[in-house]
Amino acid sequence: MGNAMARTHRILALVALACALVAAGCTPSPDLAPSPVVTPTPVQRDFTVATTERVTTLDPVAVTDAINTTATMAVYQRLMTTDPGKASLHPDAAKDCLFVLPTVYECTLKERMSFHNWDTLTSSDVRFSINRALRLGVPGSSARQLSALDHIETPDELTVRFVLKWPDAQFGFALASPAASIVDETVYDPDALLPAGAEPVGSGPFRFTQLDDTGLSLRQYSFYKGYTPASVATLKLAHFADSAALENAMRTASVDVVWRGLNDAALKRFGDQINASREKVTESGFRRETLTGVKVHLLVWEPSSARRLDVTLRQAISQALQDGRTLGSVIPGGIAGHTEAFPLGGAPSQPPSAGERPVLTLSYASAITGERERARDIRDRIETAGYASVQVLADSATADLRLVDMRAWTATPFAWMQPYRDAAPPGSAAKVAELEQLARSTTDAAARDRLLAEIQLQAAADMIVLPIAQEDDTVFYAAPVKVHEPRFAPGWQLALWAVGLQ
Repeated sequence: MGNAMARTHRILALVALACALVAAGCTPSPDLAPSPVVTPTPVQRDFTVATTERVTTLDPVAVTDAINTTATMAVYQRLMTTDPGKASLHPDAAKDCLFVLPTVYECTLKERMSFHNWDTLTSSDVRFSINRALRLGVPGSSARQLSALDHIETPDELTVRFVLKWPDAQFGFALASPAASIVDETVYDPDALLPAGAEPVGSGPFRFTQLDDTGLSLRQYSFYKGYTPASVATLKLAHFADSAALENAMRTASVDVVWRGLNDAALKRFGDQINASREKVTESGFRRETLTGVKVHLLVWEPSSARRLDVTLRQAISQALQDGRTLGSVIPGGIAGHTEAFPLGGAPSQPPSAGERPVLTLSYASAITGERERARDIRDRIETAGYASVQVLADSATADLRLVDMRAWTATPFAWMQPYRDAAPPGSAAKVAELEQLARSTTDAAARDRLLAEIQLQAAADMIVLPIAQEDDTVFYAAPVKVHEPRFAPGWQLALWAVGLQ
């Protein structure tokens, strides 16, 4: 009995001690304390747009491809701009532009505009910029769109008067193209391109911060006066090595937007994930926007090729590709004035030459995902037909044929057909130039379409630029990303100013 009572007293004492410790907020022994919970500090980064393509120039007169167009459209301003797929123009650096005579197009600048270095932007800078683009005349650039220009007058600091050689109803769209970007005449050399490493100076929605191996860094220009203000304070147009690196960046939430770089397998996986998702997003939370038919592939005979003027060989190469061709014109389907001109499907009817097969070289842009595989498929089709042997080369400047991933400057038929207009052979160059001038001069849509149809049929007869495919483009946005209007640049390039956070 006594022992039982003693045990009871000890238990009560222990309970009391425990309660006292709890009430006093006692601290457990260090040996028994749980490991502290460490909350990682969020990594601060710029809003990031990811791609596998690399910005190689920030001089607007040297731009010839989609990624450099995207960059320069963000850094520089043009007098006019346009929404892709729309026939209307919007003033950007201009307050307004209009034809005061059939061959005089006059623009009035907004007041108190400045470049990123605080220099005042005047009509003299506009005149300098346009004349410089035409003077340097970089092959493949959009300077071709300004060919109607005779000279520029600047009666005062806010007025720019374009005097044309012939009435060009499309001239406003030419002023929305990259080569018409406005640069500071006190900074840029009138006779040379912007040197590598030199800082670009524009008046666009973003100002340049840095360009290195990781990509292009930009900062919002607070004093921008125009149609497309930036939606974020800082932005990185980041370069990734390949599709796998892009996928990993999406999985780790290291990027906000992904454009141009995911391969077909990745697009298929993401498509399956979106279809299986109630929210229509990938497993990493990205939503997809599909741009129908805006990506065009062409095969172009290079002017330097010794085989270029061999009509029989050009015809043979065109026939070898027709079974896999999904685009039948140098103007894509869905663009005003499109006419099917090249044959689609069917086997080649021209027999191979009885002599030795010629050896051709075919160049592709290695930075563009999927271009190597497309070039090899073209090679296989030509060789299977027995017309030539083809050596596929990455980024060659001396190849016979070049695979082009085409994105027009603006969504006009004249911008889309520029590769053919630039490459037309001697026998038809004058005829094509005359037809284009007539088509650009008229305001009658039916008459313009008839002239455009004649140009497209001539392109099919020349076979110097061969349409290969018309495909969709895809953009992926992380969940918090909001896209503002206008959502894309004039030629369906990604608009860096349009993306931001909700």
